[in-house]
Amino acid sequence: MILMQKMYLPDDLAAVPLRVMLAMPEPLCCAHVTQYLGEATEIEVVGRTAAESEAMQLFFRLRPDVTVLDWRIAMHEPARLVGMLKRVAPGACVVSVVPALDSMPARAARALGADEVVTCDSLPQCLSTLAEHLERVRHH
Repeated sequence: MILMQKMYLPDDLAAVPLRVMLAMPEPLCCAHVTQYLGEATEIEVVGRTAAESEAMQLFFRLRPDVTVLDWRIAMHEPARLVGMLKRVAPGACVVSVVPALDSMPARAARALGADEVVTCDSLPQCLSTLAEHLERVRHH
């Protein structure tokens, strides 16, 4: 489990990035996701775990804006964590990363309430869109 923290100056409040927690095994699903997360100024990875058993604890400690759950974190029941998180924190924004949009993990994640279901290729665009939406909400 990794906790990450950045310090912001008061005049930075208008540009507060989307706080993202990753529950994904290493390595991340593809190189462009690692590159995007390293370069994106609108995203801040506040925590990361590769263990399903740590994901809930980390979520409640960090209270991220978005929690990204990779289906590989629990291959035997890939959407279980989505369901548990949505049950105990109904307002949580959960993005489920699945192998294919028509796969069983994708169907299960949708059925259990994932806010977004994406493949690894579309994760950067999804996070960017969520960051833009959050920025608009914060300014209104």
